[in-house]
Amino acid sequence: MRHRFWSAAIALVLTPVLSSSVVAGGQALSCYEQATVPAVYRTVHQKVLVQPASSYVVQKPAVYSYRTKRVLVQAERVSYRKTPAVYQTRQSQVLVQQASVGWEYRMIKGRKILCKVQHPAVYRTVSQKVLVQPASKVAVRQPAIYSTVREKVLVQPATSHRVHKPAVYRTVSRQVLVQPAQTVWKPVRVRGCRY
Repeated sequence: MRHRFWSAAIALVLTPVLSSSVVAGGQALSCYEQATVPAVYRTVHQKVLVQPASSYVVQKPAVYSYRTKRVLVQAERVSYRKTPAVYQTRQSQVLVQQASVGWEYRMIKGRKILCKVQHPAVYRTVSQKVLVQPASKVAVRQPAIYSTVREKVLVQPATSHRVHKPAVYRTVSRQVLVQPAQTVWKPVRVRGCRY
């Protein structure tokens, strides 16, 4: 700003002086020449987004295992078996007629004689079916029947979790113009010019 002020001021002052000196040919009191002031830059560091923040889901499958298991195929049963009765045939003497005494005529040597006669008992052999062992019912126990099966069991259920990735930044440097290049009037020392 100071350079601009002095440039403008010197330009206003020099215009009539130069014209008058050229015309009058008098002695110069001060002399100036044009000079270029280069542009002024400043290095600025800026944080730039390279990759935005993101997230993704990680899934973990379920874990299974196998184990053997005893299962009942058929329950215990009880059945009954019948044993028939056992018979035996036995023979016995049965009295048909008891011993007795009676009178009867007999012919002895041509003579009819009345005799007292003893009659023995009369028996008859009979067969009889005798029960030796009655019919019975015997319990027959049939044990339970088991089998072994392979069973799939869950050890750990499936899970999932979200992974977050932070944003990635990078610092970049760039030149920023602070003051553009400009032309100014610069005082100079030359012979014949008082300064």
